[in-house]
Parts: sequence; structure tokens; C-alpha cells
Amino acid sequence: MLKQFSLNKILILVTTFGFTFLLLDTIIEHWPIFEQELIAFVPLVFSFAGIVLGVFTVVMWKEKLIYWFQILLVISILVGVAGLYFHVEPFEEETNLTAEEIEHEANEKEKPLLAPLSFAGIAVIGLLGTLRKWEAEVIN
Repeated sequence: MLKQFSLNKILILVTTFGFTFLLLDTIIEHWPIFEQELIAFVPLVFSFAGIVLGVFTVVMWKEKLIYWFQILLVISILVGVAGLYFHVEPFEEETNLTAEEIEHEANEKEKPLLAPLSFAGIAVIGLLGTLRKWEAEVIN
């Protein structure tokens, strides 16, 4: 079945499946904070856009779609780096917390640091898949 696909299309399929798993994982992990922080929806939007654009790119394989998919992948790398920043929160002050906020912080799970970088990793795989084929050297 996959014999009709080039390596480039297979890498885009892997990227699309990666965005699908990221969408599901983000829904599960961010569910409690959707009401509190609007920025928690950003990975959902980019995952959904990656799925839709990835499917259209593999099915049609036109230059314009490949171009837009590459733009989405580059922005996904930036989203991953920004997500890492928001997961670290280096400037958060804990000196003026109320008792309720301290209890909320104690019940909150630790934010995984490498989870946002999965966007960057999947985007790199997708960018490799959108590279043009190079002619192989033939040694006689």
C-alpha cells in the first residue's frame, strides 16, 4: 500500500500522525487549564492545522500546499520554543501567594519541560519530508 508513496510523502504522513497524537495528548493534558488560560488552546490550533494541511499536502502534493505546510512547520518550531518558555515560567513570583493559590499550586501537576518541544521535533521531520529530492551520485 505504501509503495505508491515516496519517502517525502511518508515523512509528511508521519508528521500528520504526530500532529494527531499531539492534538489528543494536548486535549488530555491541558483539559483542567482551558478555563484558566487562553494560551492553552494554541497547541490545539496548530495541531489541528497541521493535521488538515498535512492530509491535503499528501493527497494533492502541489507546490503551493507544500509551501504553506512548510510555513506552518516553521511556525510550529516557534510554538514549541514558546511553549517551553511557558512551561518553565522563570519569572513567576511566589512571595505574595494566598493560601488558596498555594493549595492550587500543590495540587497542580508539574509541567513537563520537553512536551512543547515535541512540536519542534515533529516540525523538523515534516521539513525533511518537504525537501526536494537530490540526485544521487553514481560512482562507476
